[in-house]
Amino acid sequence: MVKSFLVCALLALAGCDRAPSDDTLATDLAAYVESGHAPGLIEVTRVERLDHQVFPDFDKQRRQVSFTADLRLKRDYDFAAWDQANGAALTLLFGADTKTVKGLKAAGNKTGDVLRVTGMVTYVHGARGWQLEASGVSPAPEAPPFYARGRLGLLADWQRMTAMTFRALFSAPGNFNEDMNTAVKTSAARTVRRNGGLAIASGAYGGAYWSVAEAIVTDPIKPRSADANPSSKPGINLATHGTRENLRLLRDGIVTAAILRGDEAALASRGEGPFEHDGSFPDLRAVASLFPEQIHVVVMSASPIASVADLFGKRVAVAAGGPGALLEAGDILRAHRVSLAALASTPEELPIVDALGALKRGERDAVILTSPAPSQALRDFTVANAVRILPLDADAMALLTTGTSSYVAVTMPAHTYPGQSRPVATVGVAALLVSSASVNEAEVDVLVRKIFGAVDFLDRGSLFGGMIKLSTAQRGTTLPLHGGTLPFYDLATAPK
Repeated sequence: MVKSFLVCALLALAGCDRAPSDDTLATDLAAYVESGHAPGLIEVTRVERLDHQVFPDFDKQRRQVSFTADLRLKRDYDFAAWDQANGAALTLLFGADTKTVKGLKAAGNKTGDVLRVTGMVTYVHGARGWQLEASGVSPAPEAPPFYARGRLGLLADWQRMTAMTFRALFSAPGNFNEDMNTAVKTSAARTVRRNGGLAIASGAYGGAYWSVAEAIVTDPIKPRSADANPSSKPGINLATHGTRENLRLLRDGIVTAAILRGDEAALASRGEGPFEHDGSFPDLRAVASLFPEQIHVVVMSASPIASVADLFGKRVAVAAGGPGALLEAGDILRAHRVSLAALASTPEELPIVDALGALKRGERDAVILTSPAPSQALRDFTVANAVRILPLDADAMALLTTGTSSYVAVTMPAHTYPGQSRPVATVGVAALLVSSASVNEAEVDVLVRKIFGAVDFLDRGSLFGGMIKLSTAQRGTTLPLHGGTLPFYDLATAPK
């Protein structure tokens, strides 16, 4: 009674009605998902507000409204397909996260399936009253790693890391998180592999690569015999600083496999481009193509730039995303007959938030980004800023995808980002799971069977992992296949 009174009093003091009403929220969500995802796909059958016990935002012109909704599919749909609006787009649309969208199926959803989404949307008060803003709200980031949390946080995490070290050395553990330093990661990975488990070097904690690897190592190993029980042998997902660390861990024999971009894997195997000083890695082998990372060429909506060819004499920023980011941007420009020398200045590689900020301020005319779509950082930017994503010219796409190119032609479906009403033709590079020829074939055989057998990536919160399919397992691969994959692929593709 007292609690309810206090909540009501706070709402009254804020001068805020409980806007919007429940009926308005249900109506708005139905229109929102119709225009912001795949038209004619989803019916909103139930909405429950969850914010009635949440203190209001004291900005009287904006409200963040949390809810749970049931969404019924009106036709069959595969949220894991490469060229249509995917589960990640739906998640960001509703301001949800990978743990609060239930019902997505790895094999595709059927008519009548119900998805349950817990998320948050923003309402803005204007001349017509409360209006749903055409955006979700990105979920709050998880706690930063130990080195960014201050002295008390450092002490607590150091104690936890010490305990993890002992577990790594003496008890063949299961999963570890980003708090491990290099020495602990190396020791843990070696221990896990000695005990018959898999070690995968992924990427930044919580990122797309990390979530794929986490799903793989946390699922039991599926036995070949139907009568056998799943293996409980441990697996370990090593959060890393990116491509160079992944290659080092693989080259040194510490991990079973790693995740890299396809073009970077090809360059690393030959010791070219950004890997020239590292030497060649001829033993690098492909295990599977995971999902596409699309090339985005972004300009402000008010810009007169209509095509990539119009970037002649313009200022371009490249979103930092790995050793190959600048090379990818250069390839896209040259395919449209824009040499780097023809730009107003040498393209500068910046963190994505800084690059988009420079675009907004008019300090750059375009940003080139390589990322699985939708990129959360870009989507957050498009919530408050009108942008256009330039399609690539047909001739440029043909040039980029011929021969032994690392690029694949992909379509960024409409509604991938707010305000994007049309599909965007572009190219992408595949995120590859790679190994080394020195890794035992039996170990890789276990890995590939897990990926295409036991693991339900969507259920384990890896939305981009849900795009991993046998039909695209070799699309965009830039390396010879590891020998341990061949028995599985031969059997899986044999005529039935």
